[in-house]
Amino acid sequence: MSKAFIDTTIITDALLKSGEIRKATIEAIKKFNETQLPVFAIKEFKVGPLKNFAWMHNTLVMCGSYEKALDALHRMSRSPRRYTTSTAIEALREAEGSISSQTPTLGALVAKYGENASQDRVRCDELRLAIKVAIFKAWRKRRDITTDIVLPLPCYREISPYEKRGLIELDPKKCNPNGECSLAPQLRRRIEELKKMRDAIKDSGKLENQRRSQTLRQIYRKPKQPIPEKACLYLGDALFVLFAPDDSTILTTNIADFQPLADSLGKKVNRPEDFSD
Repeated sequence: MSKAFIDTTIITDALLKSGEIRKATIEAIKKFNETQLPVFAIKEFKVGPLKNFAWMHNTLVMCGSYEKALDALHRMSRSPRRYTTSTAIEALREAEGSISSQTPTLGALVAKYGENASQDRVRCDELRLAIKVAIFKAWRKRRDITTDIVLPLPCYREISPYEKRGLIELDPKKCNPNGECSLAPQLRRRIEELKKMRDAIKDSGKLENQRRSQTLRQIYRKPKQPIPEKACLYLGDALFVLFAPDDSTILTTNIADFQPLADSLGKKVNRPEDFSD
């Protein structure tokens, strides 16, 4: 039986993207008889892509103008929050594709929005609504795209997004561990694998890998120390590789970061396009 271990990039493409990307992702998932989604992927999905979609929605709400929201997005693009910027742009792109391409007549605008209707205001409102629908729909379907949900996190509460004063809230985004991460006992039982993964990335110049390398080293050098939630956040891709079953294929779009980690443990990693006909 073929088995896939699904990472956060895959559920993002399956739930928040459209067109060929979404089609290729879903087709790749269906190639496997068994597909496993760890709960920490759901947590990453909420604190990453879903949060950035919500940022775009809330910016449109607070600005009340499409043009002003674009200005806010442009300002953020010049800040360190580049991942938020790129995903927010994706939110706009997907929203653009889901609303009507036809420009409504002035009479239709007045009938729906009142005498102060403007193309800018209408565009803002329609994009906001499209992004809102995408967020709630994606969260509702997060557990439906795979055959199994694995590795539950007792310290994490899967609370649905909700609206407060017109803004979309995603709390809680963090775990509430009882002293340390609930995965800590399982991490301590696999010290040798942590060492191998650390050796594979320790010379990487990427900041993300430097944090990951330091965290792996900290765990296996001082296994009796509590492992905080921040450590699990820094481990990121290493968690997917570590807990992926030996007989599974790790399915991700992030081959560059996953490949050295997977190779260090003799595990297989592929992209959705690797399974295209």
